[in-house]
Amino acid sequence: MTVQQLKKRPLSRYLKDFKHTQTHCAQCAKLLDRITLTRGGEIVSKTAIAQLDTLIDENGWQAERQSWAALCRFCGDLYCKEQQHYFDIIGFKEYLFEQTEMSHGTIREYVVRLRRLGNHFALQNIPSPTSTKAFFDDSLEEWLPPTSTNNYRIALRKYGQFQTLNQNTLAHFQENKSTSDHYPKDFMLQEGGKRVNPDELTVVSDSGEIEQPTHLQLER
Repeated sequence: MTVQQLKKRPLSRYLKDFKHTQTHCAQCAKLLDRITLTRGGEIVSKTAIAQLDTLIDENGWQAERQSWAALCRFCGDLYCKEQQHYFDIIGFKEYLFEQTEMSHGTIREYVVRLRRLGNHFALQNIPSPTSTKAFFDDSLEEWLPPTSTNNYRIALRKYGQFQTLNQNTLAHFQENKSTSDHYPKDFMLQEGGKRVNPDELTVVSDSGEIEQPTHLQLER
């Protein structure tokens, strides 16, 4: 019995079809207008795509497909091009998307402002702030660009909110971890038929009533 071979096409043709089927950015879910194709996190230009003439069949494309993503131009620049390290630009962008109700356009403006400001500070060799207070007070005021100063000041304050949330989240995590480390996971505090919540130090009986613990003992 003859096994029918799948038709092979150039990879560039598969990518052309793939591009036409993508409607939203793979990173921010924005409706796509102008598309940036990436492979393995790197931008691939239209010229380079046109030269991808390797012949593959449908099975080969399904395997190759996993390496490709369609991004909006903004996310393409943000995720695939080298960034300065003065600010956590990507973390800030994700914070704005996840923790605020800003539009895509407003988020883009905040990120662009902060990225420009980071480049400006880096060129001026301004040391990174050691406290989030610097983003709210006048610590960085004298180094702000002379034009659009208020816009940069607003972006700094918003970035300060992001850093404050990060610090509070980290402190809460460390506090919870410190508490849970006192109690091995394979132990349970018991008193007869009563179960004890060690973090609250209360006794929960089988009937659901909460009582104060007495004479506790550890059992495996």
